[in-house]
Amino acid sequence: MIEWTDDRIAALSDSDLKNLLANAERKSVDALAARCRAELEKRDALKPRKAAKPRTELKDFERDMSAQLAVVGRRMAEKYDLSEETAKAKSAGVKGFRAHKLVGSDGQAKLGGLQRAGFVAVDRYISYRRGNDIVSLGVFLPKDQDISEHKFFVIAPQSILERGEPVDAIRNNHGQKQSADGGLVFDDLESATAAFDKVLARIAA
Repeated sequence: MIEWTDDRIAALSDSDLKNLLANAERKSVDALAARCRAELEKRDALKPRKAAKPRTELKDFERDMSAQLAVVGRRMAEKYDLSEETAKAKSAGVKGFRAHKLVGSDGQAKLGGLQRAGFVAVDRYISYRRGNDIVSLGVFLPKDQDISEHKFFVIAPQSILERGEPVDAIRNNHGQKQSADGGLVFDDLESATAAFDKVLARIAA
């Protein structure tokens, strides 16, 4: 019978050590099993841990913008009745109507399809739908652009936008269908929020 000294146990490969542990447990050799577990734990503790990937400046920007847009959403929800129940009631008879949650399930701005498909670096937005009208406020950053190049967009039907332009004329949507045909572009969130407020007032009145 082999005498399993500490040195002999330490000399085993990981797989052999695990086999020895399994045999010791199967034969109820508790002392040997305990020493095997101790050696495995010691080895595991010595293994280098994978360092967490540092958060990039772009991810920080996206996170901050998502939070700021969500704050705007909460302010608008306090000002207007943007509940799903009201949206459904006011949209009775609209075929295929589906109420929009103003923000994402995590309470932050929603992830846009262009970012999800990998076409742009950042596409985050909040939105509301009543009847056939969808209005949204979002931040947009094309790929390979400096963060300072981001823009804010209000997307809504041109019929309810003041000085709205065709949405495909003011940004590259990579051929993806948009929620409405009109848009306004802004350099700052404050101005974009004011325009978003105006279109919400028109469809949520």
